[in-house]
Amino acid sequence: MSVLNLNKIEKNYGLTKVLKDFSMTINDKEKIGLIGPNGSGKTTLFKIISGEENYSSGNLSIRNGTSIGFLSQMPDLDENNKLYEELLKVFSDVIEMKNKISQMEKKISKLGNKNNNDSRLNKLLKEYSELQRKFEKKGGYSYKSEIKKVAVGLGFSLEELDKKVLTFSGGEKTRLGLVKLLLSKPDLLLLDEPSNHLDIPSIQWLENYLNDYQGAVVIISHDRYFLDNVVSRIVEIKNGEEEIYKGNYSYYLEERKRRYEKRLHEYEVQQKKIRDLKESIKRLKRWGNRSDSAKLHKRAESMQKRLDRMDKIPKPTLGGPKMNLNFNIDKLGGNEVLKIKNLSKSFSQEKILADIDLDIYRGEKSAIIGQNGTGKSTILKIITGEITADSGVYNIGTNVRMGYYSQEFDGFNPEDDLISALRRERAMSEEEARNLLAAFLFRNDEVFKKVKDLSGGEKSRLRLLQLMQGDYNFLVLDEPTNHLDLASREVLEKSLKQYPGTILVVSHDRYFLNKIIDYTYELENSSLEKYYGNYDYYWKKKKKKKEKSQSSDKNQKKDNFYYRQKAKQRKERKRKKRKNKLEENIMKLEERKEELEQEMVDPENLSDHEYLTELKLEYEGVKEELEELYDKWEEII
Repeated sequence: MSVLNLNKIEKNYGLTKVLKDFSMTINDKEKIGLIGPNGSGKTTLFKIISGEENYSSGNLSIRNGTSIGFLSQMPDLDENNKLYEELLKVFSDVIEMKNKISQMEKKISKLGNKNNNDSRLNKLLKEYSELQRKFEKKGGYSYKSEIKKVAVGLGFSLEELDKKVLTFSGGEKTRLGLVKLLLSKPDLLLLDEPSNHLDIPSIQWLENYLNDYQGAVVIISHDRYFLDNVVSRIVEIKNGEEEIYKGNYSYYLEERKRRYEKRLHEYEVQQKKIRDLKESIKRLKRWGNRSDSAKLHKRAESMQKRLDRMDKIPKPTLGGPKMNLNFNIDKLGGNEVLKIKNLSKSFSQEKILADIDLDIYRGEKSAIIGQNGTGKSTILKIITGEITADSGVYNIGTNVRMGYYSQEFDGFNPEDDLISALRRERAMSEEEARNLLAAFLFRNDEVFKKVKDLSGGEKSRLRLLQLMQGDYNFLVLDEPTNHLDLASREVLEKSLKQYPGTILVVSHDRYFLNKIIDYTYELENSSLEKYYGNYDYYWKKKKKKKEKSQSSDKNQKKDNFYYRQKAKQRKERKRKKRKNKLEENIMKLEERKEELEQEMVDPENLSDHEYLTELKLEYEGVKEELEELYDKWEEII
């Protein structure tokens, strides 16, 4: 069943046409990935669906009663609120119901104490019963635990719930906006780059959450691993129109190539036909002129009309314009590129790094991964000289030239134009600079833009171009794919794979890590552990290690699996027994609560105020006990 239909949507900004005859259907519970180059209209489409922007023509229909949640990059937050207070705003209607229930209870008690049969009491009790049902349906007994579950899942600690919003960074505020949106549980979720500012554990949690989500989800993301794990359909915006692929991102890549090859074949077949027709027309005209034959001229005219009426197949392209990225280096440098020994660093009495050791050798491509705040970028900043370690040493090898890509783009002069920024790496003529910038998709007057006016993606491209010109044989990269579109990420991966020098990268882009990395270092509990492979290899080993640590160290022989399974089964039986007992008690209390509600609205009891007071007291006790049982049940689940 469809939640939303877009039919031939067109959107213009002045003379620029962003969307052209764009059509898409979103079905209930479907997970869709929306992709396309930067500026293709993905976010514009989200704003049209959410009602933030109008469209020029076409038709948009939404199923009645459908709620839509849109995660923008700049969420609306009250910075003076504590984080928990900000999240409570999502449940304002539930909290309002709770307060109304409390007020109604006072009124019921007051009317019940009067010594007459008041029809208002009967009406109030019915309203009270209905409001109670709505409160339960809305999660009135579980919203507090739901807040904690989602906030912690997306990387906030329980201690941070008491911190004011204004103390959080921009990335953390974006993450907070995502928590609020998930808690609101709309029928249609529109997520614009949801994995930005999340570490890998939080991204994995979000993947699981979205896979279990009961509504429809449309995701704009450059995280290909994330798209592979979540979506079942890809919609690509191409020249303002839709191209639909019924599968995840990996399927899209294969199918896109197949479609391109098919269209290229059709194009080439038609081009041959056009060439043959043109040649035939020329030949007929030539023969007609020689023999003064009206019949031959008429035949040529007929063929020309057929050629003019032909629906011409445009030459297909595999993606749009791409930057031309090629890292050339003259000298590879010494065999020992980087040696770190006993490196430690603390911030505000909190130890981030403790006696870190790391050896990087020529030609190795290594990655440091770990949760946000563990100190990954700190290691890079120490070896590039941005900050100083508290203790320990590091050495850069002989003839090693290090190029640093900072995710904050600290190395730029904001007042530079693009030509000046490029000339800071090496001397070159304006013509050479313009040619290089054109290869990185900076054309015409764009080369005179100031660095401070560039978007994140443009700054990424400019910094990569600078690194290309610096003859660096050791690249230190901090989240290099963050601001790049999918096409640019593919170009970067190809270039780094062919790069003959050494690479040390910090990234949460698992697809990128799988493509280029030889060694993975996990930073956890202030120390590094090395894995001899890419991200998938690391994850496989990590899972095995976790499974091992959960088993007993006493006996690792043949019967170990049997005992583990037995223990697991015993634990599961206990859990099920406790769960069943709780559910049995909950059902009994729910039945008793309904009986009490019926008794309180029974006309025969309305005049017996003493009995009504007894019912009310029992009802309050049952309700309080139910709330405690629901909390325990949630913990077991």
